[in-house]
Amino acid sequence: MSNKIFIFLGPPGSGKGTLSALCMQQFGWELLSTGNLCRDHIARGTELGKEIQRFSNQGLLVPDEIITELVADWLLTKQQLSADVIFDGYPRTLEQARSLYLLLQTKLKLFGVCLVKIDIDAKLLVDRILNRVICSNKECGHTYSLKSVSDLQAKNNMICDHCNSKLEHRADDTVESLEQRLKVYYQHEQNIIDFYVDKGIEVCMISSAQPKQQVFEDFKNMALNNYGC
Repeated sequence: MSNKIFIFLGPPGSGKGTLSALCMQQFGWELLSTGNLCRDHIARGTELGKEIQRFSNQGLLVPDEIITELVADWLLTKQQLSADVIFDGYPRTLEQARSLYLLLQTKLKLFGVCLVKIDIDAKLLVDRILNRVICSNKECGHTYSLKSVSDLQAKNNMICDHCNSKLEHRADDTVESLEQRLKVYYQHEQNIIDFYVDKGIEVCMISSAQPKQQVFEDFKNMALNNYGC
């Protein structure tokens, strides 16, 4: 049986990170973070890392072909493992989706793709973002909510439950920034979905307008029924 890549599609604040964390805890799955991959290559001073640093220093986005190369190298080290993999935030563009599909058809045939669309109402999304705080410890990075009715509220006010670091707002968690990020996200989302549907890959939808445990249960049932996980 092939390993599976679960691509979590959803706008900022939809709960992809929370669902990813639960899947890692409960199933022992791996999580691909292109941000972490970039930082690792920069820290190790690889040739790719030097290229990434050059774009970063100029305030430019890292080109798709470099991101795809990072992902390919990472997946090659994982294909002998039994754990499935979560892609949270990748692919972000149609070009990345095409490159990933080509990789899986050629060099990485041991992986199958499962596309999961995480759906959320726009008003609820804005409310979540504006009340979101994250752990200031970059090695931890857990997410919380300031809302007293949320199941993501920290036990100790503005202190991380996991590592006792301070919680903080993300600098870009503002109405203005969110509007721009959502605009960019939705420009790409439907193109990515259409591409995978055209390739015969089923898109499963999960509503995140629920407590996190229920979202996880819905996903678990979907994964068991559709993919035999």
